[in-house]
Amino acid sequence: MPTDPAILAQLQTLWGEPVTNATSEADAVSAFVASEFLPSPIPPTRLADSPATWNAEAAELVMWFQNAGDRLPVEPFDLCSGCRVVEPNRFYAALRSEIATGPTGARARLGTLQVDLRRLRNVMTDVDAGR
Repeated sequence: MPTDPAILAQLQTLWGEPVTNATSEADAVSAFVASEFLPSPIPPTRLADSPATWNAEAAELVMWFQNAGDRLPVEPFDLCSGCRVVEPNRFYAALRSEIATGPTGARARLGTLQVDLRRLRNVMTDVDAGR
């Protein structure tokens, strides 16, 4: 609480009532808004990897990847020219994580997740065709 009479007079002019220790304490308590210090509520959960939340092409790629399971290569392979997947299990885990993030994830928004899934599907098509 300020004790300088000039400051008290200025505060009284701003508040329109005499400023005393009691009124300044009451104002300090009423100014406290508990919600300002509470964490923001957690948004409702959603099934991020549900194909229904993706656009049609992305949903098809997500469903293909989720159903591919044991047919995915376990040995290192070339995803595209100049891009070799050395640890396929880690690559698949990263793709699953990005799919779980949903279409609002950074790589999904940019389309790079979809490109990787499309390239993986092409690799699988080539393997199935014996190329």
